[in-house]
Amino acid sequence: MVHFKRKATRFAAFFCLLFCLGACLGGRGERVPEGLDISHHNIVTDWKAVKADFIFVKATEGSNWVDPDWTANQRGARAAGIPVGAYHFMTTSSPAEAQFEHFRRVVHRDSIDLVPVLDIEKQTAGHILPRKALQEEVRTWVDLCEKHYGKKPILYSKQSFYLKNFAGSFGDCLYWCGDAGSSEAYVSFTDWCIWQYKISHTPGIKGKVDHNKMSPYHTFAELWL
Repeated sequence: MVHFKRKATRFAAFFCLLFCLGACLGGRGERVPEGLDISHHNIVTDWKAVKADFIFVKATEGSNWVDPDWTANQRGARAAGIPVGAYHFMTTSSPAEAQFEHFRRVVHRDSIDLVPVLDIEKQTAGHILPRKALQEEVRTWVDLCEKHYGKKPILYSKQSFYLKNFAGSFGDCLYWCGDAGSSEAYVSFTDWCIWQYKISHTPGIKGKVDHNKMSPYHTFAELWL
């Protein structure tokens, strides 16, 4: 009996090791793609030194603000051979339709390689919407994005905000979990496609930057327009 338990324990340990290796390699023996997301808060000093499988660049916020480094970052990433996407930071102080039109005017279809991202992680002070109304605003942005770009956007949010406001209503959109520093077991409570898992230094960019990796159960092809 003791001998059997020892064998079972060794087998369990071996199985766990294989499972962990499989997760790290994408669940299919492949390396999991990793990328960055940046805005004007991040100063790129040498695009040739930046190593990433993909990068998402902030383009717009609300209905009238444009990230001052959007164009330079988009062109820099393209020149470095890094697939680039754009994200919009959504506020609740202006209609979703006006916000999408603003994003559309700034982010031309041929300027990005990846699916657009809608960053909705908090509500604007003084403009707090009920859950249903917030969902309707996000749905408007999602539908307009699909109509114009041909793909639904990826939704970026902290897990607590996402579960509170969107769980069960946006399963048609890929989810990007923004809980940097959390354990993988924590973020796995939702079906995430991308996880912003740490904030740290990286070659070619001054200061710390957001690092992201894909879920081993999603494919890189899902990110492309």
